[in-house]
Amino acid sequence: ARRVVVVTGAGISVNSGIPDFRSSDGLFRQIQAAHGGLVSKGRDLFDASVVFQSAQTAEVFYQWMTQLRRQCASAQPGVVHRFLRQLADRGMLLRSYTQNIDGLERKAGLAVVPLHGSMDRLACQLCAGSFPFSEQSNATMVAGSACADCVQRSETREACGRRSLPAGKLRPTVVLYEEPHPHCEDIARIISHDARALGARRAASKVDVVLVFGTTLKVPGCRQLVRRLATASPDTTTILVNNEPICGRAWDGIIDYQIVGCVDEW
Repeated sequence: ARRVVVVTGAGISVNSGIPDFRSSDGLFRQIQAAHGGLVSKGRDLFDASVVFQSAQTAEVFYQWMTQLRRQCASAQPGVVHRFLRQLADRGMLLRSYTQNIDGLERKAGLAVVPLHGSMDRLACQLCAGSFPFSEQSNATMVAGSACADCVQRSETREACGRRSLPAGKLRPTVVLYEEPHPHCEDIARIISHDARALGARRAASKVDVVLVFGTTLKVPGCRQLVRRLATASPDTTTILVNNEPICGRAWDGIIDYQIVGCVDEW
């Protein structure tokens, strides 16, 4: 193969110390064990239609995000991240799409399409102001703290004898369930470009490869992405490596090879 497109999930970062979401000791199970009386399932804490319905669930969400940010800040790229960097250095990596929010691809020097946002920044839920997300629990800019821009705007109004304004709270720039991606149109254009590139006939080396690493393909958008890339050309070979089998009959003729096991070892 001369060109490779990669789609990665949380499984590539587990050995770097970042928990995945759906495994027996993943984030969803941890949240369910700690807050079973607050949410019906751990996934609810990442559902925009649930988590901001009460101050209590929102506060728990901010706490977990701050903890996860600290883990992301101290983690280092693993075997898969270094492998992808090698593909990029050889000029073989057409694109890297990631469901991960940990920023390890960036630490490895990779340019990626972040399908679910990232933990690098905080955004105000009221004014959309943006700030770096500090991993220090005693820092000013942590998840759930008041937006500095909103506070300053309100203080300026009060100094002029006008009524104060509410201050929005800061949340990580991650895309939750049941909310749109703020850059969905840009991502759609990138996907269309890559599908055309994979489908284009070339005189030499017609075979391209789609690698799918460390994801269960449970998120609908990611499933659609893999299907589109894998079926862009009959000359495309699609390989999935994951710790548990996920390919049923619906993936026949789409995923050519499935390797069940640790993606780092593979």
